[in-house]
Amino acid sequence: MINESCVHCGLCLSSCPTYLVTGVETESPRGRVWLLAQYSSGINIGETGLNHLDDCLDCRACEEACPAHIPVGHMVNQFRIASQTGAARSVVKPLRYFLASRRGRRRFKRLLNWSRYRLVQRAMSWFPEWIPPDALSLASGLPEKTGEVARPAMVPVKDGRNVMLFRGCVMEAVYGETNQKAYDLLQMAGARVVNPESQTCCGALLYHSGDTQALRDLVLENLTAFDESASGDVAVTSGGCSAFMKEYGDLFSPEDPIYARVVRFAAAVKDISDVLVQLGLPSLPVNGRRISMHDACHLAHAQGIRQSPRKLLQGAGYALVEMPDADRCCGAAGTYNLTHPEMARTLQAYKVSDIPQDIDAVALGNPGCQLQIAAGLNRQGREVPVRHTVDLLWEAYQGAKYER
Repeated sequence: MINESCVHCGLCLSSCPTYLVTGVETESPRGRVWLLAQYSSGINIGETGLNHLDDCLDCRACEEACPAHIPVGHMVNQFRIASQTGAARSVVKPLRYFLASRRGRRRFKRLLNWSRYRLVQRAMSWFPEWIPPDALSLASGLPEKTGEVARPAMVPVKDGRNVMLFRGCVMEAVYGETNQKAYDLLQMAGARVVNPESQTCCGALLYHSGDTQALRDLVLENLTAFDESASGDVAVTSGGCSAFMKEYGDLFSPEDPIYARVVRFAAAVKDISDVLVQLGLPSLPVNGRRISMHDACHLAHAQGIRQSPRKLLQGAGYALVEMPDADRCCGAAGTYNLTHPEMARTLQAYKVSDIPQDIDAVALGNPGCQLQIAAGLNRQGREVPVRHTVDLLWEAYQGAKYER
């Protein structure tokens, strides 16, 4: 678990959100490496030390900054799972109930739709074991409930390559229209889009909360869906999902009978922006709309994806207004905004204060960030739409009445 390559140079300090907030050494990546070393040596680090480890957002910013590429986020996460510690374990029961089965995900979607109403929010507050109180504070960031998207006509593709569209669980439940629009854009770009019903949750939220039991079943379902799709690429609209699924191979032993299938699937996983850049979309004239980009941690740090969404937005006619510290964590971090609300709210406020004035929308590529930032803007009374890159692209091409 402990990587002895760390020389405590401190180059990671300025990249760590919790260190920037607290200024405490043990809330920094090198401080956490030291705590893990103490723990592995049999030294009791106490409740305080455990809390410092648990405060890690697993945003991977330090891993990108580290010259030795110390996988601090991975190390802390492995520690949480092995030691069965961490506040995230408090949400394992509701996560398993809502995300580990299709019936649960349908109920999760209904719950989200109901939670837009204040009377329902009040009733939900009576069940803190199942619905953490801080989850209700995020309700203001939910998009309005809408019906089917008025989808533009598209000419069926006969000779394109198969691309499997991965819907996800939170993404489909909260931002299902974005997945529909991703389908249209992929088809417009020349892909034969395959949308298998047998796919399921990627397992990231469950795994990072310490529930490793359900992961294998979820992975097997996704492997089956991928095999049935006969696709070369798996296009994912959630940065957290794509980052986790790209690392599926690290979660299984090479001796495992499904290992070769897992590695093949992981290699096919791509963020939707990378797939669209590779396929190519037509250039549109400048439309006069100013967009600022938030770089989700698990896109920017875990996958190194920054330029693809910018290239797509500029190609669709948008003017980009860069945001200061665009890749600093917004505080969502999976379930972190539920289990560490105080730190999450601080980082949320930082992110909102960094959003430029006089823009038409904030663009991003991860549902947790979208909900967190929208709720933060509402908290501060700022009326700035927070949109997935796919939504903005779809609107631009629909506005230009573009058909393949």
